[in-house]
This record gives sequence, structure tokens and C-alpha cells, in this order.
Amino acid sequence: MTPSALNAFRRKLTDCELAVYVDLRSCTVLSYDGALHFPQEYLDVLCACAADLFEAAPKDAGPVEHVLFFSPTGGRSFFRTLADPNEALCCMCAADTDVETLIESARAALASEATAQ
Repeated sequence: MTPSALNAFRRKLTDCELAVYVDLRSCTVLSYDGALHFPQEYLDVLCACAADLFEAAPKDAGPVEHVLFFSPTGGRSFFRTLADPNEALCCMCAADTDVETLIESARAALASEATAQ
């Protein structure tokens, strides 16, 4: 996902503080966009977390598309690119984020990324 596409995705979601596009196989941050500056170590941990979550998912029902964690202080969400299951979109959002809008926006961004390749 290009930096401009990632920026456009994050700007559509006013509650999204950080969006990171990662390669799950190599645990590499490919691109990121944030309202604040986050150190590379933080982005690397978010990438490793996504890789661990998708690797730990049950395999019998097919690939897991997304994993969401929300608490009173905020949320972390991870969306796998089903066209290329080795890539994922990770987001940090406010606690009151509209989850349906987040999921729909992530699916649309990942789908347009898949057709652009």
C-alpha cells in the first residue's frame, strides 16, 4: 500500500491515530501514517503482534480476515490482505471508533490495493 493510499485511508477515519501496512512473513513495516510520530521500535512491535495473531489463528476455517481489540482507552485492529495473506493493515484507533466503519474502510482500502497491483 503506497504512503498516499495509507494516508487517505487514515484520514477517512477521524478516530484513527496510526495506520501501518506490514509484511507478516518478514515482520517488516512497509508503510505507515500517523497523527503523531511513533518510533520505529513501536511500529516493529505492532507488526510482530499482527504476525503472531494471524499465525495463532485456527487454520481449519480458512484465513482469519481481521482481529480487533478494544478497551476503554483505545483499540488495536489488524486486517489481513486476503489477496496476499502475507500482508496486513494495523490500526490504532480511539475507544469509541465505529467498528463497522473501520472494517468497511479497511476492506475497501485493501481491495483497492489488491486491484492496483
